[in-house]
Order: sequence, then C-alpha cells, then structure tokens
Amino acid sequence: MHVTVNGYGNMGCAIATRAAAAGHTLQIVGRDPVPLTAGEVEGRPLDVLIAADDAAAKDKVTELAASMGLRPLDAGPLRRSRELEALGFVQIAMQGALGNTWSTTFKVLGA
Repeated sequence: MHVTVNGYGNMGCAIATRAAAAGHTLQIVGRDPVPLTAGEVEGRPLDVLIAADDAAAKDKVTELAASMGLRPLDAGPLRRSRELEALGFVQIAMQGALGNTWSTTFKVLGA
C-alpha cells in the first residue's frame, strides 16, 4: 500500500515509522521520522479510532493500522471526528496534571 504522511508533528512521524516497518511504500512530507516507542499498553495493542463516510477509505485505514500491529476500531461516520478531536484535546490537557511527557493513552476495554 502507498501511504502519504503529511505533517511536522510526532504523530505523523510515528505513523510513518510504523508503516515503513510494516512494509508499506511511503511518501513523507515533514521532518525526519522518529520511532514510536510503544505499540502496546499492558500487552494490548494501541487503539486507532477510525471515523469515515467512505467505506473503501475506512477499509484501507483499517488495513494500514492492523498491518502496523495496532487495533483499528470503527468510530462511526465522519461527523464523529468532532468527538474524536475532543478526546484528543482531553488527553493533551491531562498531560500536565498527570506529570507525564506524552506517555499516556486512552484504551477501549471489553471490545
């Protein structure tokens, strides 16, 4: 699969690193990749929440996430991306209170 990663942040670089390790052809726009140090929490793969209206696109992203050893979860239609962005904001806001340096994650349990 050909993957294009756009962005200058750590997440784009982390995705690119994992995709390359999974054997995908990459086009990277941004800075040099940095390694994603953990693909698991307590022995369970990290979750990737996927929201899209295009079933074929959702299938491709699901395939990509799974090939990188992550657990893709269908979060519903594209309009759900608003709530996913809010979840990301909550996690960012919690970092200082938890005394962590971007070492936390949300995990869906029981699924």
